[in-house]
Amino acid sequence: MIRFSPSPVSRMPETTARGRTAGSATVLVMTLAGLILLVTSGDQVWSRQRVPPPEPSRKAWVSFEAETQMVRALELYRRFAAQPQPPPLPGKTTLRAGDMGQPVADLRARLALTGDLSERGRGDSYSFDQDVEDAVKRFQARNGVEPTGIVYGITQRLLNVPLQTRVRQLELNLQRMRDLLPKIASEPKYILMNAASFELQGIRNGVVEVTSRTIAGKRATPTPVVSAKVQALNTLPYWHVPGTIAKAALIPTIRKDPGYLYKERIRVFSSFGGEEVDPASINWWGPEANRYVFRQDPGPQNALGVLRFDMPNKHIVYMHDTPMKKLFQYHERAVSAGCVRLQNFWSVADWVLDGQDGLSGAALQQRVEAGQQSTVKLNRPVPVHFIYLTAWVDNGVVQFRNDLYNRDASAFDSGEDVAARPSGLTIAP
Repeated sequence: MIRFSPSPVSRMPETTARGRTAGSATVLVMTLAGLILLVTSGDQVWSRQRVPPPEPSRKAWVSFEAETQMVRALELYRRFAAQPQPPPLPGKTTLRAGDMGQPVADLRARLALTGDLSERGRGDSYSFDQDVEDAVKRFQARNGVEPTGIVYGITQRLLNVPLQTRVRQLELNLQRMRDLLPKIASEPKYILMNAASFELQGIRNGVVEVTSRTIAGKRATPTPVVSAKVQALNTLPYWHVPGTIAKAALIPTIRKDPGYLYKERIRVFSSFGGEEVDPASINWWGPEANRYVFRQDPGPQNALGVLRFDMPNKHIVYMHDTPMKKLFQYHERAVSAGCVRLQNFWSVADWVLDGQDGLSGAALQQRVEAGQQSTVKLNRPVPVHFIYLTAWVDNGVVQFRNDLYNRDASAFDSGEDVAARPSGLTIAP
């Protein structure tokens, strides 16, 4: 039986003030570092520490066991969808511990229907008590959003997703699993990168041996579903700026900040393999600006970071390090131009190398520290699959994720496009 009681979510720090009226206005202010949220309601103000995203699961997303669990989850959600549905929560609603009223009763009914609110916690139907707060955190955690215990914004919209939509989502993702299973059945060692959950698993003989948070493509430049093989590792790589990124982002940035190329150590060339051109000699406002090609020097400022995973494919996407490491502290990490950035890139590199020629992730790190560019070709290329799972079962808990790329034909909009957040360096693959 599928259960709906994930590992207990740590409770948020106590607030210094609490509103009592359901639906009161709330304003969220985020610091540049993304660490503190300041919440205000009327004259009341309190702050809380952001909850970091969880580490990726050590349970393989795709396996014959996972397929069986998905079938059971689908049966369960079909039963949920056949029951009378609570009314949707009104738009721009904010609910939190201490609130009272009909919106809280509707919230309770919705959480009880999907099992997030246990039988034990079904007390005063109009009170947002500790049991409801814990249930909201459980719901948020299994939907991939920060478990604050507060209902507003994306949490409110996710709660309002019709259960029949969830049934369809489970059906689509069950088929995605079944399409992938024959590919990985013959592969003893492979990588899965789920663009919908922003996570990676390195799997050997069905066991997850290495994981990493990832950053995937934004809505406008989605990470494709692709199967390829990691054939080499590049330390201190150059970044050859794709023409699409140069035209859409780099050239407009140069027009605003003529010193940008110098600061980011980006060189201009007449063509691929052509002569270097002095940026000061170019009319960046004229059509001829689009004729040039750009290459960023190696180093920690490089958009690829200090390590690139070479995996040739028709989409020209790959995995790499990144200088924008603070972005891994967000739950939704859809900010790239389609390539995939890894948080634990040294660990993944070590796992990929698997001791080849006495090399390890630590040995590659030493090369980087010594300023040594190198390419290590793998004797045994490692299969890698970029997948798109917006629903699966993890240790008995049904997980859903935002259909960021609208591949599920979702009928709801999750709201914020995280690619619009300020991130310092905005030009990257």
